[in-house]
This record gives sequence, structure tokens and C-alpha cells, in this order.
Amino acid sequence: MKRSTIGERLCPVARAAGQLSDAWTFVILRELFLGNRRFEGLRLHTGMSPRSLALRLARLVDDEILEKVPVRDAPAFHEYRLTPKGLDLWPVIVTLRQWGERWAGPWGRGGAPLKLMHRGHDHALKAVLACAECGEPVDARSGEVLPAAGALREREAFAAEVAAATPSRRKT
Repeated sequence: MKRSTIGERLCPVARAAGQLSDAWTFVILRELFLGNRRFEGLRLHTGMSPRSLALRLARLVDDEILEKVPVRDAPAFHEYRLTPKGLDLWPVIVTLRQWGERWAGPWGRGGAPLKLMHRGHDHALKAVLACAECGEPVDARSGEVLPAAGALREREAFAAEVAAATPSRRKT
């Protein structure tokens, strides 16, 4: 399967991955959520080449995750702002940060490099996934997947296509 076609699958995870595409996208999103909106600031704080950054920003604009807005006091310059679709990625970034804080260290005695505080409260903000219906916290064992008939057909057809294109690995 070509990476460029992953977003065409009949799967919300594959389609989201197709739009978010790579690690740089998450670093750009981190910067935007930190309030860094201008190209040069994004370049300096991500370390990306201007060309790579421009390509990824254009893709995020095309996917309606960002919008490119002229700066009022300097119309020759633009800012990149999160759209409602982009703002909906905030919980993804927060939980990815929490996972990274737990598993991607070591951070040393001082802890992780950034603290996320709960605005208006005197404590750190820690996101938890909870059921919208009952409020109960949920984890990987809490859900049961019930695929639609179309999803099952697409999965079977895709697996058959991959199997047909892959040389047999059977030992004789």
C-alpha cells in the first residue's frame, strides 16, 4: 500500500493519519497551540527547512486544519491559525504529550520540559478519556468495535488485494 493512499481507506484512523501524515505535523500543531503563528517563528521553533515547512503548512491549509490569514499591521505577512477542525486536535496533542512524558523520556529530576496547567486552577491539567454518555473513564479494554458491513467488505477486499500483491511466504 502506498502511503499516499492511506487516507482513502474506509477507516477514520487511516483517514486521519492521511491528513496528519508525519511527525512534523504534530510538531507544527504543538507550536500553533503554543501561540506561534508566523512562518518564521514556526521555522525557528521546529527546525524545519523553509521548503518542508511551506509544503506541510500548505497541506494543512488544504485539509482545512489551518487557515492562512494576512497580518493586519503587515499585510505582506501571514499567520497560520487553527480552524475549528484544527482546534479539535487539541485533545490529541495533549494525550500525545502525556504519553510522551510517560514513555519518551528520560527527563531527569526536573521532569518534562513543559508543564500544562489547568487555566484558572492551581494544578496541572491531565486529560483523561471518558465516556460522553456515563462519564466513566475509558481505556483500551473499555470499547467493543462493531464494524459496519461496508467496512468489513472493504477490509476483506483490501486484505485480498495485499495478499495477491505479496509473494507467498510459506515454507515448503
